[in-house]
Order: sequence, then structure tokens, then C-alpha cells
Amino acid sequence: MMISTQANQLVTQLYREAYATPIAEFKQRCFELMAETFAIDSGTWITRCEREIPFYTQDSFTYQLPDGFMEHYHHLSTVSDQVHQVFGVMLGNLGKTLDILDVVPEDEWFGSDMYKLYCEEFDLHHSLMTVTANPLNQAVNVVTFARNNPERPFTQEEKATKEFVVPNLIEAMRVNLLNAFHINRSDPSAYRAVSDRYGNLIEAEEGFMQLINRFGLLQDNKLLISLESDEGTQQADDYLLSYQNNDGLVLIELQTAPVLESLGQRKLEICRYLLEGLSNKEIAKKADLSPNTVNNHLKEIFRVLHVSSRHEAMSYLIRQNALK
Repeated sequence: MMISTQANQLVTQLYREAYATPIAEFKQRCFELMAETFAIDSGTWITRCEREIPFYTQDSFTYQLPDGFMEHYHHLSTVSDQVHQVFGVMLGNLGKTLDILDVVPEDEWFGSDMYKLYCEEFDLHHSLMTVTANPLNQAVNVVTFARNNPERPFTQEEKATKEFVVPNLIEAMRVNLLNAFHINRSDPSAYRAVSDRYGNLIEAEEGFMQLINRFGLLQDNKLLISLESDEGTQQADDYLLSYQNNDGLVLIELQTAPVLESLGQRKLEICRYLLEGLSNKEIAKKADLSPNTVNNHLKEIFRVLHVSSRHEAMSYLIRQNALK
């Protein structure tokens, strides 16, 4: 398959945008770029792990489509059934880009309720669908392009080009999510993750996973908290969790309660030596303690900081930026 220079340039630009664009604006920017390359009029991009639940606005990014577009088909039972039948076919063709007429015979399609009661209302006369799934976290991405002109179907070359672009698009999104972990933190000691609206984790920092498991807020890679609203907070004695929904991608920030002041001067002194890279024996000599006492102090420090090793404790202390 020959891929055009324009398609390769698009992929390059998508990766550039992954670093330059905030998570809340990334899907919009990607669709603006793809609209130029593919001459599309509208589209959708859904990222989530749930496969049986109907699609909702809060799950989805829509491009050049009216409010309520995602929920419109719920009120039409035959259309809802057909949408999920088509989605089931796409799940059986992961990574492939298909025209709706590859899925439903032409005479059947143009006579269907899905076309007459749904697609015609929104001028969706031609569409290209691509579905991918990540086997590690079960995250599914559904990327759909649409054209309003019934006289301008998608070509085989355009299908092949989209099939080339979409895996790069999904990887660029992953880069964008990981980049979001490192910018504009409300607290330098906070840890971040991204989930779908149902709490299924898509990406997470190592520290987030350690803390969320310690607080008993995760089961089978799914957060045991509600993320139904567009943004919110949950606070307990040991942590503050805040989140914001960005077209179905929920950016979560987890802050632990301040703990350094609870350690006492002797343990803070050992923390400072730990940051100098000293061994237990060297710390014992500097602090005029026995190695066994130093070891006991470190165990208590690890417990209070919710870590399990020296390098995790050092990482936490550096992020706190509190020991100077």
C-alpha cells in the first residue's frame, strides 16, 4: 500500500500536537487536522473500556455534530439495535477501516431505520468506521468519519489511508495522556491517571497505582468511585481525589494528606541522608545510631509514605520538595 506524503505529514503533526495540546483540546485538534486531509464533514471519537453500554455524550467526542447526537438513537429501539449490531461487526474486525456498506448490503442499508431515521436526519450519507482495542487495558477506540454529500462516497484509497492513520492517532493520544501527567499539577506530590467515564483505568503513574490500591479504591483495574459528573472531588482522611472529564477521558489527580510533619525530627534526618544516597551503614554512622535502628526507622518511614522501597521513598521526597 502506497501512503501519500500528505498522510505521513498528518501523522507527524498528530504526534507534535500530542506534546503541544492540552488533553481537553487534543481530540478536537486531531479532527481539525484529519478533516483537512480526508475532506470530512463530521465525525466521532469514543474511548472507553465498556463494550455493552450504549454510547453517551459524556463518553464521546463529536466533531461538527449537534448536541445530543450520541443519545438521539437511544429513543429508537430499531436504530439502537442496528447501531450495536454494526459495533459488534466492527469488534470482529479490529484495526480495519470499513464503510457502512461493507457491513450492511446497500439495498438493506438505505431501507433501514438507522439510515432513514438517524443518518439522514444528520446528513450522514457516507461513513468510515475504525475500531481498535488495547489488549492490556481493554480500552476501545471508535473513530468515525462522515460526509454529508450523498454523491461523494469514500474511496478505497481513503479507506486504506485512514487504516494507516488511526493506529498512529491512538498512539499520539497515549503520548498526550502521558504528557498530561507532568504539566500543571495542583500539587507536586500528586499522582495522576486517566480512565474512561466508568472508572476503567487507561493510563496511570506507578505512584497512583500504589496509592489507589493501598486505599482500596481499585478492583479489576476499575476505580470504585463515581465519575458520572463532568468534574468532582472525593476527600477522605488520607487523600484528596479530583477529576475532570474530557470527552470521555477522565483525568484524575490523587493527593495524599501531608505526612512529613508526622515523621518527627529523627526520621526527617534519616530522610535527608536517604536523599544523599547513603547506605544504612553510612546513615547509622552519621546519625550515631545502630544499623538495626536505622532499618526500623526506614520501615516506619516507608509505612507512613505508603511506599515499599528506598527508591520509591526517594521519589516521593523529591516530589514533595520539602527537605532542604
